[in-house]
Amino acid sequence: MSSPPAAARRSETMTAPAAAETAFRDALDEHLAALQARDVARFAATLGEDVVVVDGGGEIKRGTEAVLDSHAEWFALPVRWRFDYEVVLTRETASSGLALLRVTYTHEPGAEAVRFLLSLVFERDEGEVFKFVYDQNTPLE
Repeated sequence: MSSPPAAARRSETMTAPAAAETAFRDALDEHLAALQARDVARFAATLGEDVVVVDGGGEIKRGTEAVLDSHAEWFALPVRWRFDYEVVLTRETASSGLALLRVTYTHEPGAEAVRFLLSLVFERDEGEVFKFVYDQNTPLE
């Protein structure tokens, strides 16, 4: 039996990474949509085990409970904060995905915006689903 023509082989190899890339980008988009919707349950569904968040001041939050508690407090604030972002780059390996975002955060209408870079790392869990495991904030000003 002969092997498939070169064009068919190229098509096969291009399909697999594109599907994985879409899965990572879908996970990233869902994570960010949950954040912007201020939806704690939806946000929780995006978290992996042993998640770690490093905020712009260097404070470290470790574990699902600590990360969820801090985000629940943030989401519940009565002020109408804005979290605007641009995806600067994404990278993916067989087991993880990385996104770098340029963020403009405004705590309340009329307040001065804060700008920072946000690195987000996702890992595939046992079910092959990308879950959020690490967040690093780097102030730009």
